[in-house]
Amino acid sequence: MRHRWFSWVRIAASGAALAVAFVAGPDFARAAPAPIQIAFVGDSMADGLWGAMFRRVGKDKCLKDRVKLIRHAKNGTGLTRLDQFNWVDEIASLGAADPSPDLFVGSFGINDRQPIVEQDKTRIPFPGPAFDARYKTIVEDLVRNAIAKGASMLVLGLPIMLDADANADAMAKNKIFAAAVDEVGSPRAVYAPPWTSQPPPDEYKPFLPNAKNAMVQVRASDGIHFTTAGYDFVLDNFFPAILASLKLRGRDLESECPGQVGAR
Repeated sequence: MRHRWFSWVRIAASGAALAVAFVAGPDFARAAPAPIQIAFVGDSMADGLWGAMFRRVGKDKCLKDRVKLIRHAKNGTGLTRLDQFNWVDEIASLGAADPSPDLFVGSFGINDRQPIVEQDKTRIPFPGPAFDARYKTIVEDLVRNAIAKGASMLVLGLPIMLDADANADAMAKNKIFAAAVDEVGSPRAVYAPPWTSQPPPDEYKPFLPNAKNAMVQVRASDGIHFTTAGYDFVLDNFFPAILASLKLRGRDLESECPGQVGAR
C-alpha cells in the first residue's frame, strides 16, 4: 500500500508539472540561460558608462534577467601608478573570482598624464618613447589577464577633450590601446573606437540634440567627463560592440530579447 501511495503521489506531481508547462508554453521546458556577467573596469569614465548600462538593462525584464553588471571601476585610478593601484593584478583577481566576468568593459587613460611609477618605485618619465612603450605593455598584460580564464574584453577609446593638451594625449593613448589589443591578437579582445559627436573630424560639443530634438548637456564642465545624458549617448556608440562581443561567445541578446536591446 505504501508503495502504491508513493506512486500516486509521483503521478499527481507529474500531472501538475505538465499542466504548468501547458499554461506556461514552450519556454517552460527550456532552461533559462545563465546570466551574462559584464564587469566595468577602469576609471571614472568606466563608472559613468556602468551607470548608463545599468539604466538601459533596468528598463526591460528580459535584459535584466540575462545581464548582471559588475561595478568595479575605481575613480582616480589609471595604468601609470602601479605602486598605488595595479589594474593588471586587479583584473587577474577579478577574472579568477566566482562567478567570473564573461566580458570586461574597460576605460582607462584620463588620469595617466604623468610618469609611470612601477611597484618598486622605478619611474618612467612622461611623455616620451619609453613611456609609450611601457604603457603599451601594461595594456597588453591587462588584456591578457582579462581573457586568460576565457572571458572577453573591450578596451574603449577615449573621446575628444576640451583642453588641447588633454585631447592630444587622449588621441595618442587611443593609438596605444589599439596597438596593444592588436598585439594580443585574440578575437576575444577588441579595441572599440571612441564615441564622436559628429562625423570626422570630430568637434568638442557640450550640448547635443536628444531623441526629441531638444538640446541637452552631454559633457561635464571639466571638459573630460560626461553628464548622465552624455553617458547614455556614449553607451549608444559602444553598445553594438558589447552585443558583438557577447554574440561571439554564443549569446545573441538581440535574439533572446527581440525588440529590447536597442531601447534606452
